[in-house]
Amino acid sequence: MRTDAPAQRVGMRSQAAAFDDARAALARLGIPDMLPALHAAGLSIRRSVLGGTHSVAVYPPIDSLMPVESSTVLNAICFGGDTSLYVHIPFCETRCTFCHYTVQHYAGKGRASQTGENDVARYLDALRRELALWSARLARSGTALSSIYIGGGTPLVLDEEALRDLIRVIGDNYDILPGAEVCIEGSPLTITAPGGADKLRFLKAQGFTRLSFGVQSFDDAVLKYAGRGYKRDVPIRAAQIASEIFDNWNLDLIQGLYKGSPAEAWQNLQTIAELRPAHLTWYHGRFADRPQGDWYRSEDRHGEFEDEHETLFGRMLIWQGMEALGYHSCDGNRFVRAQHYTDPFKKVRTSVSRDLLGVGAASYSHVGAGPAGYGCRGYEFRNDTQIRAYADRALAGEIPIATGRAIDDEELLAMSYATGLRSGRVEDAVLHAIAAGKPQLCAHYRELAGRLVGLGVLEPYADSEGNAGLRLTRLGRLFEDETLALFFSPAVKRTLTARPRPMAAPVRIVAKPAAALPTARA
Repeated sequence: MRTDAPAQRVGMRSQAAAFDDARAALARLGIPDMLPALHAAGLSIRRSVLGGTHSVAVYPPIDSLMPVESSTVLNAICFGGDTSLYVHIPFCETRCTFCHYTVQHYAGKGRASQTGENDVARYLDALRRELALWSARLARSGTALSSIYIGGGTPLVLDEEALRDLIRVIGDNYDILPGAEVCIEGSPLTITAPGGADKLRFLKAQGFTRLSFGVQSFDDAVLKYAGRGYKRDVPIRAAQIASEIFDNWNLDLIQGLYKGSPAEAWQNLQTIAELRPAHLTWYHGRFADRPQGDWYRSEDRHGEFEDEHETLFGRMLIWQGMEALGYHSCDGNRFVRAQHYTDPFKKVRTSVSRDLLGVGAASYSHVGAGPAGYGCRGYEFRNDTQIRAYADRALAGEIPIATGRAIDDEELLAMSYATGLRSGRVEDAVLHAIAAGKPQLCAHYRELAGRLVGLGVLEPYADSEGNAGLRLTRLGRLFEDETLALFFSPAVKRTLTARPRPMAAPVRIVAKPAAALPTARA
């Protein structure tokens, strides 16, 4: 066990007390005694991406989308009064060993090769073209932007001139609602680079309201093997710069990377106690075909990852530590210092009831159906994932949609569980009508939910208006995404089974005996 972090304090608790509290909290939930029953129900800690993402962040999962003609999607959808806009910038100054997103290495203007500069310029030309193509459609429906999120990749790796031009294109082509949140992603390296703080001040002056950047860990060994290109002092300085310029800023961490451990999570909590970000996202480590997925499958390196007991212990340690620091939990991996720092974009991306337009390579969208939707309730679709192919199509004047899936009644019912249980699922009139028309599928979900209630993973509750609902328990939140994935529709499960990612098959973690659960004195 790597539990050699110094005995420090989070929220007036020593490391020894915090570790003992986490062990006791797990024991009250029946861990580890409950694990065999949970495994039999299909619940165990997974390291593979869940349908293409690190969490059940969107439904249907992006890996379940099927090849589709752009015209099929465009003829079926109809935007409402407002939509959120996501813009993908697929360029990063480093290639992380855990990342499974569509990205290309780019060192930044003046440091990249001429080929790299040309690739970026061509991509930005294509992005401007796609933005213009969509703006014409949104103008016809009178649709305005309720929020804007520029992500990646690392958008902040672009120089100020390129960012200024992108902002101008969006402002010239779209109506933006008053009070819209405008967020951009950066990195510790781009924030602390010469001129990085000035770039943030420029963005703040342009109306950006939020900054988000990934740190992943404050442990030097974890950072080294993650390929981040810096040691812990760099993200600490980046956080200090961010807090001087933005009131609302998010910091990302990842639990369970190579060389990660409960002791590393404790060290991260100490640093969070000093930095006090407004919003913190603490993801779970999941891997596909980048090196850390290969390492996880390797006999030589598998032991340097957390086992299931350590992961569950680490999650409880994180929850209790963040609560001790005064943070509120939005769900299993997001924490806010105050409720007004909650990220509205995270709600939009998971809900088909709110339109989301994604532009750029590999970006996904979900939009409601129009009169020509042939009975579907909306469409989820995704752009070409290959950067060059995306640019070719956009520059040719085509909206470069490559895959999609109609949101029919079956998928809407599945979605109500797969994304609804995270905050609490209540059946409305639409879901009641769908259930009446899909009795066999409805019975399947109710039987599954009943089994999980029996295991203590789900529980009934009443919402603020007295409506009966279903939600995750504390035990269920330990396996939050694994539980939600059980409710994928039969059609989605068939597609994912037929097209597995390299890490899609679960790797059985050989758990350490219960006596080996971490203690501060181990």
